[in-house]
Amino acid sequence: MTHDQGKMKDELAQELEHILKYWTDFCLDNEFGGFVGRRDHCNRQINGASKGAVLNARILWTFSAAYNFTHNPEYLALADRAYQYITQYFSDKQFGGLFWELNQKGDVLNGRKQIYAQGFGIYGYSEYYKASNNPKALESAISLFELIEKHSFDADKGGYFEAFANDWSALEDFRLSPKDANEPKSMNTHLHILEPYTNLLKIWPDNQLREKTAALIRIFLDKIIDHRTH
Repeated sequence: MTHDQGKMKDELAQELEHILKYWTDFCLDNEFGGFVGRRDHCNRQINGASKGAVLNARILWTFSAAYNFTHNPEYLALADRAYQYITQYFSDKQFGGLFWELNQKGDVLNGRKQIYAQGFGIYGYSEYYKASNNPKALESAISLFELIEKHSFDADKGGYFEAFANDWSALEDFRLSPKDANEPKSMNTHLHILEPYTNLLKIWPDNQLREKTAALIRIFLDKIIDHRTH
């Protein structure tokens, strides 16, 4: 490693520490548990802000990955916190899967099953399993994989449908947000199924999961990538 490379490595490590410190200093919800939903541009907490499944699953992945990289026990403790909050509040004990949105206190605001969020759940759970060796985390990741394959996979034309109601029944509005096109399938959701499937495959070398991951890659090659312009 050259001097410049070593300097860059040190600077990147310092930047990582600074970014994670922001989250540890300002984003813990010490009143209602878990992590706060929003802060404004002046870094003031927005009281009453809702909490989203994607944000919390990303927090779980982040601190799990940070621990796996640095072995700093503070990051594992925060990954534990994120895992416990997700399993207690976001996990649907009746129908399975993760709720889309909770209020500040942890009550369900929007129980729809957005496949994008289920994918992030797998991503967070699987990374947390690497950090903690908690078998329940692996079970949760596998359960979400099975739910996606049961309800979202299009056995006729391939690919995955975007979203479902709380009980996994059909929806007319598939969108992640009002600015998105209301289409039954999207590149974005397929990307965020492929990403967690590959992470899960590292810790659970299941044949069906391997086949589904390969099929997702094929969808990108055959259906999504424009080979004229890339």
